[in-house]
Amino acid sequence: MNIELDNVSKNFKNQTVLENVNLKLESGKIYGLVGRNGSGKSVLLKIMTGLMEPSDGIIKYGGIPLKKGQYAKDVGIVLDCIGFMPEYTAKENLLLLAKINKKTGEERINEILKQVGLEPDSKKVYRKFSLGMKQKLAIAQAFMEEPKVLLLDEPMNALDEEGVEEIRQLLLKYRQPGRCILITSHNREDIEILCDEVYQVQNNQIEKR
Repeated sequence: MNIELDNVSKNFKNQTVLENVNLKLESGKIYGLVGRNGSGKSVLLKIMTGLMEPSDGIIKYGGIPLKKGQYAKDVGIVLDCIGFMPEYTAKENLLLLAKINKKTGEERINEILKQVGLEPDSKKVYRKFSLGMKQKLAIAQAFMEEPKVLLLDEPMNALDEEGVEEIRQLLLKYRQPGRCILITSHNREDIEILCDEVYQVQNNQIEKR
């Protein structure tokens, strides 16, 4: 699914974070988004999901504009605002989320948990997870319904070398016609290995590197 941003701006009171951003992302590719902390990367991803409204401009998925108050459909996300039930296991949390859209089931959930390096039958509850395990679960929930679009904000955060390699392979395997992936990362190696095109957020603008 292609994504288009037409003259998207975002202001917070007297502060401009994004100004007249134009961007077109095509399916079948992995895109990288880089920039300094506070440059607007996370804000852009939240706007693209519908979690945050732009001050101006239009976001289109497959040519269809995202309406005010509407969440983007068929999109998997990893953002800092994702939360899980603290007394549930990884599998229990995903089964609970799966009931919302009814697009996936236990077999797929078992599969994606294994792919990110979590044990489906583990009885450990979320509140006892390490930071790395929490990040793996966030990634698993983004992938579990096999969405056409993935928007991943720093997906490798808190992962050890083995975990990073597992997620890299998962992303590369997922890159197929009809699917579009956008990731932010401070790790130059992640960007170089994974991304077909890279954009930089700087001075409220987005430019191709």
